[in-house]
Amino acid sequence: MKEQPLSPTAAKAKSPAEQPPNSIAEKSPAEPKGREYSISEKVDARRRELQKLRSTTRFYTKPLTILFYFFRTVLRNLLTAVLSLRNRVTLVTSLLAVLAAGISAYRTDGKHQAVFRAIEAELLWYGWWVMLGIASSIGLGTGLHTFVLFLGPHIAHITVAAYRCRSLGFEVRGTDSYTCFPDEDSLSSFGDVTVWSIFRKVRLESILWGLGTALGELPPYFVARAAAAAGSDEEEISSMESILALDPKSRTLGQRIQVAMYYVMKRMGFFGILLLASIPNPLFDLAGIIAGHFGVPFTTYFTATVIGKAVFKANLQSLAIIVVFSEDTLSLILAELKLHLPFAYDLANSVLNDQVAKLKRDPSDNSPPPPSKPGNLLSYLWNSFLFSMIFYFVLSIIESLALSELRREHDAELSGFQESLFSSSAANSSPAEKSA
Repeated sequence: MKEQPLSPTAAKAKSPAEQPPNSIAEKSPAEPKGREYSISEKVDARRRELQKLRSTTRFYTKPLTILFYFFRTVLRNLLTAVLSLRNRVTLVTSLLAVLAAGISAYRTDGKHQAVFRAIEAELLWYGWWVMLGIASSIGLGTGLHTFVLFLGPHIAHITVAAYRCRSLGFEVRGTDSYTCFPDEDSLSSFGDVTVWSIFRKVRLESILWGLGTALGELPPYFVARAAAAAGSDEEEISSMESILALDPKSRTLGQRIQVAMYYVMKRMGFFGILLLASIPNPLFDLAGIIAGHFGVPFTTYFTATVIGKAVFKANLQSLAIIVVFSEDTLSLILAELKLHLPFAYDLANSVLNDQVAKLKRDPSDNSPPPPSKPGNLLSYLWNSFLFSMIFYFVLSIIESLALSELRREHDAELSGFQESLFSSSAANSSPAEKSA
């Protein structure tokens, strides 16, 4: 018997697999309430919900939630540290003995105190710049800009003092810091004060600050490496995958920069990391996450980061500050201000004259340097800006730690949710398998 041709309506009813999967108007009659989602789709949907919840949890929206998770992560890490130390009794005992001996020697009078004081001063001074470097890069993009707040002004102060004193023989620490004492030993000709000679005076602080910034870039690398080993992805990696899936023409400027960083690291390896670390790059945290996720060896990542940040970036920034605050450049800037902005010229000139008065002191004058005027508006504004930046840095660190703890909780919840779905699916399929 010859088969009759099907009508269009019958053909649709007979071949539901050919219909668009996301169609709402043409759903199969067997699924009036919508299709059944797979376990992976349900887990992905729940993961997106939790990511959205974390993206809206901020200090200014949910301060109590942030504080709760911050104190919880602090207590959890303290408990973990205590439990870890309990398993290393010999090591802890040895360290405590060495510490007790060091404190005893430090507090005991004797000829060794001069050596101890000198070592202490050097450790505090150079350790300070390393810690400032760490604070500048730690916190996943929320670091304190310590070059602008501390190292830059320190280099500028030395540069101005060198040109005003016509010498580099002044101290940068202590009560007589940046003070000119024109004696035969310290006074040099004006020709000896150059950009390169000033740079040699500040290069160690610059390198140590750069080393600190490299150390501050390690947490994103280790977190991404641990997440990749555990089979999970960082949110930044998931975001990068979604950006790569976009049409290149529809990407924003920030997304294009991230994609460029991704391909530079993927194709150039060591030299790609070196290049990204050698330039001012607020998105370098993403480079550490990418390196950790794709298993770049630690020695490769850290060596390239140290060379880029401590050797190239920090020194280039220091040279730029020295050039900007050199005598010729300042004279040019003051001339332009006097011509176009007389009010700004008066303010800048008074600040420089006040600084020169503090720098040039009589060698026989043993009195302490004059204090800054309390009514100095510029000093007040700078101190207020410095305080606000430090306050924001502290809040951002608290928020970052709290969100990490919240994600830890969400990951555990997501794992439990996935296990419950598998258990439910297995329980529902068991009767059918038994009857079969």
